[in-house]
Amino acid sequence: MENFNDILSQVKSLKKEITFYSPINDKELKIYPLSLKQQKDILENTFSTTLSLLHFNNCIYNIIKENFSGNIKDLDTIDRVSISLSLRNKISSLYKSGDVEVNLSDIIEKNKNKATFKSKEVISDEFTFKLKNPNLELDNKINNIVLRKYKNEKITEDNVNNVISDLYIYELVKFIDVFEFGENVIKVEENINNTVKILSEIDSNNFNKVFDYINELRKIETSLTKIPNSDDSISITPDFFIVR
Repeated sequence: MENFNDILSQVKSLKKEITFYSPINDKELKIYPLSLKQQKDILENTFSTTLSLLHFNNCIYNIIKENFSGNIKDLDTIDRVSISLSLRNKISSLYKSGDVEVNLSDIIEKNKNKATFKSKEVISDEFTFKLKNPNLELDNKINNIVLRKYKNEKITEDNVNNVISDLYIYELVKFIDVFEFGENVIKVEENINNTVKILSEIDSNNFNKVFDYINELRKIETSLTKIPNSDDSISITPDFFIVR
């Protein structure tokens, strides 16, 4: 029998890339499909906790980083939806959920339109927020900050509200590139945790326009999962990658 490492190398060399459409870059890009191990990693995130979405997105990020030969900084959360659909489609194009049955190839074809989501500046009282859609690297970085914070804590009734408030604030931080007030110019990525402390002291009504901006992006992401000729959408969760 050949050396195990040689066999493993031969198996890896047989992998062939698939294409996915990047709505933000408005072009087809290539990525390697899911390995069985990667599919297993996704399914291990099916547990239900307040932080389960972060764990899932963290897992998808690691898979994209490993399988995508381009620069992951060129991809954003809209692309993550597109990639997830293409990875699942490669396993099986047929998707069933309850009474809903759909060919994923039809959804992928429907989504081949450029997504325009521009940076924006909003002003509220004394504060100016310069907003942008986070790339996958920043999204993952901030998710990891929250996950590390609660790594050794069990989520209970006593602390669940703290977790939810952290998710709320850190989601906000993802979209704020710079904010200014008076003579102060705060560049968020230079110190994310200190930025969170500062933002936490600002009256919440000042963030209404920021959340409007975030909701605009979420609507685009949801539109990518809409089933043609239906009011239903696909929920991209770990269960989506289970082939029944």
